[in-house]
Amino acid sequence: MKPVKFVIPLLVVLFATGCVNINLPTNVPNPPQPTLPPPATLGPTSPPVAQGLTEEVLRNSTFLSPQMGVPVTLVDGKFSGEVNGSRLNVVMQPGVQFGDLNSDQVPDAALLLAEDMGGSGTFVSMVVVYSNGSNFKQAPGLLIEDRPIINSIGIMDGVVKIDAFLHGPNDPMANPTQGVKEEFSLVDGKLFLTHLTSAIQAGGERMIQIDSPVDGTPVSGSVQLTGSMPIGPFENNLALTISDAASGLLLQEGFMVNAVDMGAPATFANVITLPVVQSGTHLVVTLSELSMANGMPLAIDSVILVVK
Repeated sequence: MKPVKFVIPLLVVLFATGCVNINLPTNVPNPPQPTLPPPATLGPTSPPVAQGLTEEVLRNSTFLSPQMGVPVTLVDGKFSGEVNGSRLNVVMQPGVQFGDLNSDQVPDAALLLAEDMGGSGTFVSMVVVYSNGSNFKQAPGLLIEDRPIINSIGIMDGVVKIDAFLHGPNDPMANPTQGVKEEFSLVDGKLFLTHLTSAIQAGGERMIQIDSPVDGTPVSGSVQLTGSMPIGPFENNLALTISDAASGLLLQEGFMVNAVDMGAPATFANVITLPVVQSGTHLVVTLSELSMANGMPLAIDSVILVVK
């Protein structure tokens, strides 16, 4: 991705639908005082953008649970209770980051929510809270994985970036060893996983680089994707998906690349037909290399196009 779920098989849609207003305390001192504000509750209005976001505010706000899909109110960064007859524990992870994710010059927030339903799994999701006119909203979270190790999280060039260890095909759940770098982009209020690279034991990494077109290119009917890979995929085949924020997955098919031999560098210059959508729609066009062992992505790159 040129500076813009849970890494999941691309046969599963890489984003969730719907959104929820973030309802924050209305009287947050600036700077925050040691006394925490009361827990926020869902309501018909959201706090004004002028109030701003702080980690303390977020730790005492209501979020849409990425895994259960229900609103939960955090108190000092935690929630624990019964939800639809099941136990749910939610914890905001350390390392909340602030930066502009939707190009409106207002700082947004990126954070990690860890959820468990009483079992051994702890499901960590990427969540962003963004300015929406005069208010803030939460985009639906994207699952990263069960018990990942997050080394770092940051916001740069309008995208959220993480460095992490996820589970390889033979890893025990308590010890993920697959090094990855992921990028998440906010597109029309939806969060997308738009870039992923994975380390290989011999050194280097698996990656996809889309060189053309670039983000924001106006398109209609069809477009040629050109780019390269340092290591070609199995049988020279990638997965192509095209999505938008409103409708979700619009197209999914194979995408061939050219490599002289297995494991050799690959290139591509393929014309793809775009789905018919309304003018002005942002299309997220994604190429993914999937593992033959477990179907998980080894590399992802995306480009965001604007339909004329």
